[in-house]
Amino acid sequence: MTGIENLLYFIVALGILVTFHEFGHFWVARKLGVKVLTFSVGFGKPIWKRKGKDGVDYIIAMIPLGGYVKMLDERDPDQKVSEKDKAYAFNQKSVWSRIAIVAAGPLANFILAIGLYWWMFMVGITGLSTGMGNIDPESVVGRAGLVKADKIVSIDGQPVTFMSDITKAVAVRIGDKNILELEVVSEGNSHSKSIRVDLADWQVDTEQMDLLDSMGFRHKIDDLVVLPKLYRVESGSPADLGGLKAQDLIVQFEEHQVNSWQRLVELIESNAKNKIDLLIERNGELNNISVVIGTRQDDESKGYLGAEPIRPARDEYFAVKKESVLSSFNLALNETSKMIALSAGLFKKLITGDISPKSLSGPISIAKGAGDTGRAGLVYFLSFLALISVNLGFINLLPVPLLDGGHLLYFSYEAVTGKPLSEKVQELGMQIGMLIVFALMAMAIMNDISRL
Repeated sequence: MTGIENLLYFIVALGILVTFHEFGHFWVARKLGVKVLTFSVGFGKPIWKRKGKDGVDYIIAMIPLGGYVKMLDERDPDQKVSEKDKAYAFNQKSVWSRIAIVAAGPLANFILAIGLYWWMFMVGITGLSTGMGNIDPESVVGRAGLVKADKIVSIDGQPVTFMSDITKAVAVRIGDKNILELEVVSEGNSHSKSIRVDLADWQVDTEQMDLLDSMGFRHKIDDLVVLPKLYRVESGSPADLGGLKAQDLIVQFEEHQVNSWQRLVELIESNAKNKIDLLIERNGELNNISVVIGTRQDDESKGYLGAEPIRPARDEYFAVKKESVLSSFNLALNETSKMIALSAGLFKKLITGDISPKSLSGPISIAKGAGDTGRAGLVYFLSFLALISVNLGFINLLPVPLLDGGHLLYFSYEAVTGKPLSEKVQELGMQIGMLIVFALMAMAIMNDISRL
């Protein structure tokens, strides 16, 4: 079931991102007087098609990995452009008009990201706070002086609210050997202190990109021990059928003592379909109960009980960021700018070898990310959409033939020299671009498969 959900969220996410990207091309082309023939979300065989009153064929196609806007163009051998329509052909427009039309796609992705972040900051974003748990004194940050109960308030002078902010700030510094400046506030102390983290000895496995672990950052929620005391029992679940009730404390699982919910989950998952004996405490008395462990719909090898534990208050471990309309807009602009800079920085480090090509993610990882954030809630899913939208916009601006950036490179040459590149050079460039894009896609997909 999880795989199907991931696929559905993936299709929804790509559908939104591709539609905005192609609409950018479409809208600017129409405004600059270019006749649009087709607006397609997806490639391949159409599963839905309609001709609009404006004469455009609107299509939703079977393969959701992209889309296209087909414009009237004399260079297309499949098109016969009449004399009266020549003025509306893409190739007849000035080089600056063509640059605007091509750049509008990536720009639309950046605008979408700004809009999503704006809405999210107004509604309020909830995420893991920056409070630290047990820090290994021999880790990179531990040697610098970061300790348990420290709360990080800024990195390199930039305020941080969530653990995700720390991840972004650290990602920018991959490959650096300089000092990372942390400003922290200790528990029970209103005065901040500065911690200088020496990155010279920082060894990060960029194939896994587990950045925070590699430096020794550890959130206090990682030290949380949740007692195996039930908050809720799902109706009709193995727990319910076995007689478990809310407020029951599970003391023993067969011969195993149970001291935490995490340990109970391990035992449940490894005992799928088995009948097991539980020792529980109910209303101060010990009772024995037999339960047949069920299985998960998405993985029948893992056991399933159907109960939730009593969890501590979220306020202690989570932070909320909610701002006014104007402040949210400014924050959205800033966040989008930071994400563009982060994408550019990581791409540069990929080229220089500071990041392994094995860190690249493909459609399987994106689908998993879409599914995970979709199940977590709307705000998390929109945050994921904003992140991928920025990345899609940035990637399309790379000066690689076949991408928007490749066309911008051709048109920039024309703008400077006053004449277009020869058709032969452009054709060769497209072939090279296809090889680069397909090679990167193949590598990303192989990386996805290796992580399964």
